[in-house]
Amino acid sequence: MTFNLMFRPKRLALVLLLAMAAGSASAAAPARKTPSRTQPQPQLEEAQRRYERGREFYEEGDFRAALVEFQRAHELAPSYRLLYNIAQVQYQLLDYAGALRSFQQYLRDGQADIPPQRRDEVQREVERLRSRVATLDIVTQPVGAEVSVDDQPVGRTPLSEPVVVSAGRRKVTAELPGEPPVTRMVDVAGMDSVQVRLEFAPPPAPKTAAVQEPLTVAPVAGTPGVTARAEPRGVPWKMWAATGALAVGAGVTAVLASSAASDLKTQRDTFGVTRAQLDDASSKTKTLALTSDILTGATLVAAGISAFMTFSGGSSSDTPAPSSPSVRVGVGPGSVGLAGAF
Repeated sequence: MTFNLMFRPKRLALVLLLAMAAGSASAAAPARKTPSRTQPQPQLEEAQRRYERGREFYEEGDFRAALVEFQRAHELAPSYRLLYNIAQVQYQLLDYAGALRSFQQYLRDGQADIPPQRRDEVQREVERLRSRVATLDIVTQPVGAEVSVDDQPVGRTPLSEPVVVSAGRRKVTAELPGEPPVTRMVDVAGMDSVQVRLEFAPPPAPKTAAVQEPLTVAPVAGTPGVTARAEPRGVPWKMWAATGALAVGAGVTAVLASSAASDLKTQRDTFGVTRAQLDDASSKTKTLALTSDILTGATLVAAGISAFMTFSGGSSSDTPAPSSPSVRVGVGPGSVGLAGAF
């Protein structure tokens, strides 16, 4: 059997005429699943025009437009006979899933009115088409989303049954009000059965206030009525950071002092250098050397305090501690100053 409407123009015309005749003669002998009332004459005439226009489109090779016209003719003058030809056009469009549905509806609606030879012929085509379609079990999270396949609506989740689609690449889209659409491209082969899960982004979690643990307070010794917050025991990172900063400063000033001493020696061996220049270079060298010595000493003191606090388990809650250690170094001509809190 070949699916080519161009070889059946007379049959198509006869199909539509039989559909119209069935409507006008329904009072005497109603056909199976045919409405008891006749179709209005203007509606039948419109169906005839739709059919003729669809036939023209088909002969011109515009199968998609032809399908729309034939389907509209079927809506105006329903007849199972038209479904046979609609299925053929869908087959031409490679819409195997659509052709399968139309042929199956043709068998259901026609039932005993279909000649045995034609029924066997269509049944063979149904079996052939089943090898060219797949089923998609489409689920969404959350449910209640409108689902479409290749931009054609198929229903709202949860769907009552899997969706039959033609083999190939299919576009599955789910939409929820107020949410961006979720789309997946799915490649399916004939007779595949695939679950497609579409999940929308979960709503942002509500912000909760941070739970603070109660603080243990103790009265400050010698000061009635004044309390201090106990610091957690552990490694005194701030003290070690201050120690590191002092060590870096000591190293930098030591390098600068060494460089200044080298410059002083060079100036002493250079002819034409004035006494003022030598005094200035000597003062700079002494100041940097003194600064390096003070920072080195401060580094050793800070390291000792840090080690003590580390191995003693942290600062005592009985003695208020400053919020953070700080060190200030001031350098002037011929002098250096160091102030800090630990």
